[in-house]
Amino acid sequence: MTNRNRRSFVTAVAATGTLGLAGCLSSVREWSGMDDDPTPSQPDSDDGNDGGDGNDGGDGGDVPGLPGEAIDSFEALDDWVSMIDAGQFEATTDDPYAGSQSARLTAPEESEYAGVYQTYTDGIDLRKKNLSLAVSYTGREQLHLRLELFAPNSRNVHTLSRTLTGPTDRWVRVDFGTDDIETQPDLSDVREIRLSARRRGDPTGSIDCRVDDLRAVDRPETGAVLLLFDGTLESHHARAFEHMQEYGFAGVEAVIPEAVGEGGRLTIDKLGDLNDAGWDLAARPRTGSQFIHEFSPEQQEGMIRRTKAYLENRGFADGARHFVTPRNVLGSNTLDLVREYHEQAFRYGGAPNGLPLTDPHNLGFFSGAAGETTKRYVDHAAAYGQLAVLHFEHIGDSGLSERAFEDLLAYIDAQDVNVVTASDLLEEN
Repeated sequence: MTNRNRRSFVTAVAATGTLGLAGCLSSVREWSGMDDDPTPSQPDSDDGNDGGDGNDGGDGGDVPGLPGEAIDSFEALDDWVSMIDAGQFEATTDDPYAGSQSARLTAPEESEYAGVYQTYTDGIDLRKKNLSLAVSYTGREQLHLRLELFAPNSRNVHTLSRTLTGPTDRWVRVDFGTDDIETQPDLSDVREIRLSARRRGDPTGSIDCRVDDLRAVDRPETGAVLLLFDGTLESHHARAFEHMQEYGFAGVEAVIPEAVGEGGRLTIDKLGDLNDAGWDLAARPRTGSQFIHEFSPEQQEGMIRRTKAYLENRGFADGARHFVTPRNVLGSNTLDLVREYHEQAFRYGGAPNGLPLTDPHNLGFFSGAAGETTKRYVDHAAAYGQLAVLHFEHIGDSGLSERAFEDLLAYIDAQDVNVVTASDLLEEN
């Protein structure tokens, strides 16, 4: 799509993002900000040589400053039922996200997952809505969340999901994207909502997470696709850039300063070409074989500060506002630093993101090289006003073939979506 279409996207999402703001709370926790993809624990490649029917969910009201309105604020849990052999669901007043309490969802090691559901006798209308949820989990590095909308029954299901890769013991907001569609769900008549938490990565151990403020926002008429290129790899310019230019698409390049100009990596001149063509050059600190949260707070701060300064000092200030998480896993202290230095952050999420965003520091991507799964998620972004962030590493050679990349661009261009950059997303807010 053209730059004009990108501008239309920003205007449309900004308009929907202002709808439905209401209410006030005496106590609010400040939000922070595809199974076909490699797991978040993959080796780094950045060495230098490289309530329903009118129910608002209780007395909690709405969270100020966020778009949309609460479906359930979890101030009362009477309408929620634990699924058989799927753990427990209880109120907790320990460090609530908002209001007087949140809900805690737990399951022992012998249970496959933790899950609850709520039914709506008269159905609720979630047409033209996207859903978000506040989540805090503990005891494990990764967690997979799923929302299933029975519309109107279990033969017609709209499934939304998100993989979380940290931080643990910290509230974040999840902007759910559509993962799967069974038969023909009628979202004007949602009779049941199921929420489940499942292990990801390590298959052992218990499940323990808290949830709050299940929220519906008015989605934009047109969804969006963002093309994210990771690793400062030469093939991004040599084999992707020209094809992107043919469609008027601009992307986002994750820049590792120590890799610039090294063998197989982009030079500063090539980065300049991308920047001049409207790409964002985002910050990605080099962490080698370690996760960024494994460094001391001082070391983390130094990595984040220096990476941003590198971009700013070379005329890439717009892109420097955005952060791409090294090796995908994020710690609590890292999140604080990312929020201090950057306006948006990306990491693995395994599905599209709902729009408008309720947490710009928790943007999830999925593999752009997953064939039909990638295309299916682009379709969902188009159909449900969501954001699909496609993640690419090598183009050609051992990665996605150049021909497959060309075919994917043609597929995206044929869909009713806008291709946007990270800066376009910021303008939405």
